[in-house]
Amino acid sequence: MNNRSLKPTHLMDFKWSGFFLFTLAGLILVTLLAIVHLQHQIRSLESQYYSSMQQNLLAKEEWGKLMLEKKHLTSPVMVEKVAREQLDMSLDKAHFREVYLEPEMAEPTVQIPVPVEQIISKLEPADVH
Repeated sequence: MNNRSLKPTHLMDFKWSGFFLFTLAGLILVTLLAIVHLQHQIRSLESQYYSSMQQNLLAKEEWGKLMLEKKHLTSPVMVEKVAREQLDMSLDKAHFREVYLEPEMAEPTVQIPVPVEQIISKLEPADVH
């Protein structure tokens, strides 16, 4: 017999085809996991996008309501109504007073305007003859 020790040949031969298939299967597995993770991120971003769009629509609707209320409250009719009812203000000119300041006087002088009808009624009897 031979003095050589016998070694199994199947352990000595490195099969590149098996290593290649194992590496390819690992890459496919990693790729599939990456796809699943990416789809999850896409769904999460879509959910955030649609919720922000809904908040945007609600904010625009609220802004429109506020602009309409502002137009209503600042209309001249509404301002006059509030001035009359809540502040007791009126456009009656009988309560108006004119204040004139003269440079040499320290205190203002107050003149109450006389209605035009009274002035005309005083002038008419003298001008009749």
